[in-house]
Amino acid sequence: MKYFSEFVGRLGKSQRGQTMTEYVLIIAAIAVAGYIAYQGLEGGINSIIANVTATLSAA
Repeated sequence: MKYFSEFVGRLGKSQRGQTMTEYVLIIAAIAVAGYIAYQGLEGGINSIIANVTATLSAA
């Protein structure tokens, strides 16, 4: 138990752990924003892909 409490105490003082957590939160926010944008644009993207597929099939 002593080693665990020392480990947790060192984690609280570590700036590297805090920075890594901030990066993970930023990446998660970007991923959520990208997913929301994809959901909003999904109909347009699907129609573009369908048009390209039809054009390539006709060629």
